[in-house]
Amino acid sequence: MRYLAADVGGTFTDLVLVDVDPATGAGRVLLDKVTSQATGSAAGIADGITRIASAAGLRPADIDLFVHGFTVGTNAFLTRSGARVALVVTKGFRDLLVIGSQSRPDLYSLTSRKPEPVVPRSRTVEVVERIDAFGNVVTPLTAAEAARAAAAVAALDPQSVAVCLAFAHLDVRHERLLEETLNAALPGIPVYLSTRVNPQIEEYPRANTTAVAAYVGPVIDRYVRAVEERLAGIGFTSPLRLMRSDGGAATARAARDNPAHMLLSGPAGGVIAGAALARDLGVKNLITLDMGGTSADFSVILDGAPTMVPARDVAGQPLRLPTLDIETISAGGGSIARVDVGGALRVGPASAGAVPGPACYGHGGGDATVTDAAVVLGILDPREFLGGDIPLHPDRAREAVERSIAKPLGLTLEEAAAGIIAVACANMNQAIRTLSVERGHDIRGFSLLAFGGAGPFCAVFMARELGMAEVIAPRHPGVFAASGLLMTDLRHTAQTAWQRPLGKVGEGELRARIASLQEELAEELGRDGVAAADRYYRFAADMRCVGQFHQLTVPLPMPNGARWWDPAKLAADFHAAHDKAYGHADARVPIEFVNLRAEGFGRVPKPPPPPEPTAAEGAPAPAGKRRIYFDRASGWIESTVYRRDDLRRGHRLSGPCVVAQRDSTVLVLPDQQAIVDRADVIRIQGVKS
Repeated sequence: MRYLAADVGGTFTDLVLVDVDPATGAGRVLLDKVTSQATGSAAGIADGITRIASAAGLRPADIDLFVHGFTVGTNAFLTRSGARVALVVTKGFRDLLVIGSQSRPDLYSLTSRKPEPVVPRSRTVEVVERIDAFGNVVTPLTAAEAARAAAAVAALDPQSVAVCLAFAHLDVRHERLLEETLNAALPGIPVYLSTRVNPQIEEYPRANTTAVAAYVGPVIDRYVRAVEERLAGIGFTSPLRLMRSDGGAATARAARDNPAHMLLSGPAGGVIAGAALARDLGVKNLITLDMGGTSADFSVILDGAPTMVPARDVAGQPLRLPTLDIETISAGGGSIARVDVGGALRVGPASAGAVPGPACYGHGGGDATVTDAAVVLGILDPREFLGGDIPLHPDRAREAVERSIAKPLGLTLEEAAAGIIAVACANMNQAIRTLSVERGHDIRGFSLLAFGGAGPFCAVFMARELGMAEVIAPRHPGVFAASGLLMTDLRHTAQTAWQRPLGKVGEGELRARIASLQEELAEELGRDGVAAADRYYRFAADMRCVGQFHQLTVPLPMPNGARWWDPAKLAADFHAAHDKAYGHADARVPIEFVNLRAEGFGRVPKPPPPPEPTAAEGAPAPAGKRRIYFDRASGWIESTVYRRDDLRRGHRLSGPCVVAQRDSTVLVLPDQQAIVDRADVIRIQGVKS
């Protein structure tokens, strides 16, 4: 069985190929990184697959399973390069996306502006119909009115259509009639219904989530089709799986049906791999840091499990679908450093990307970046970057840092480069505080799992500043996120609005509702070709105190057995979750259901875990020395260099030193020490005084 994962970032595409002998279970792992080429292009994937398959002595047709993570949807949304969308709403709701909510980017600013909606008012069509808050039809939608609305939409020449009618989540018939009429009037134009994308109360989040799905849908569809065409062109025949924002996988068909689930596909693999590694190491709480060439992604692992959120804001706009709780900022190896008009050093958000890349790449880039700073400081060896595939030019790095930062600020070259690293780390530390400290977590006992090409040399500075317990660098940091793509199953979600006081819920009624959701998911899994024996399900309820606005999601037991339904236990679970989230709970307060949720999974074959590394015999053999500049106080220090392939479990390293490998560089500061532990990770801690 041959498993392949490809994670496309803004600068590099990471590939992991696992080749397992079915007879013996023994396997080999091959890794590679190729340039991502133009944004939104599938060319880098085809080139990378051809190269890694050739290195393994295989043909692309020999691959049995391919899982792919990408950022094309995120990029289209953030850069406002999505599709031309028409939005259909109930008469009187034309300004729905413009008005939005009362949330403001800056509460007390007199001049702040809300983010522009992805569908302007001029491309919003009203339709005469009305369903009330109890699901009763007040004004029926006639066929003639649906045809009139479809003609108005066609006149806007849309590339996709979003439909969100008032209280449609209580009665889907009006949206379904519009869908049929629009499909007849606009053949080939995708139509996204709010009752499929996000069937939940609150008009604005439901409408915006549906509009976002329509906005990125055609972009994702073009990209997936391009990937499929490229793969077919190199003789690739295995099933294509795509990473979802919630940590599951989707078929190409399912990704097209609800593209909003793919908006945060890129960072999800690293979180899944991080949670698996945390469980393997017995680490309860950690924060993942995935720092690549363009951005840095963070997530919190609590009690060995990734944290999920039922909704999130993306660029100031609500996306109300379950996602992994990931914070992303523009901080990567390619982040550009500059001096602003006030004379302050800034790093990011602009990035040199893959083309032209940092100045040291020698491809025409002239701006100083984090990578250039690391070259100037001696952290990166210009001769061994990416195994020598991209030889770096230290003279160009020094010239860029000198011209852009050192001279304007009156600093030495080394001080300027160290300042770039320090500012980039400070930006990332604030993102970590947002995810942890601002949510009540004491991160002094947390580990920082650092991966991505740039993560393991920045993380040691960050963990020291935050007072975290340790830094963990996995065996292959540069492709760690790609490895997580191979650890997930196919996933579908379904939900229904269902407001009922807990005390008035009957077992039969709840069982019927859950069964309906399960049937919906079973149909989706069947369309994906998942056998009944490979399916499994999870259920949950959004619940709240009566009179409360915010809700909490509480797991529900599987509806089987004679005593599965226990209202008292469910109430206790809710109050325990309330106490954990808000610091207080009152068991006397009545609670109610708001929504029912279901998840359906299709088991996907997964590669076996790698064997435990052999134990060390004696001390590790250094590969050499090089001078590294850590800060103004210590200046240049002669530091030991180790090869990652030479290290074994139990080897201890004293800082200052670096561990060089093809896909990343691990740094150990002068006041730190490291040990190679189980799962072949490097654990770095401060020296106890």
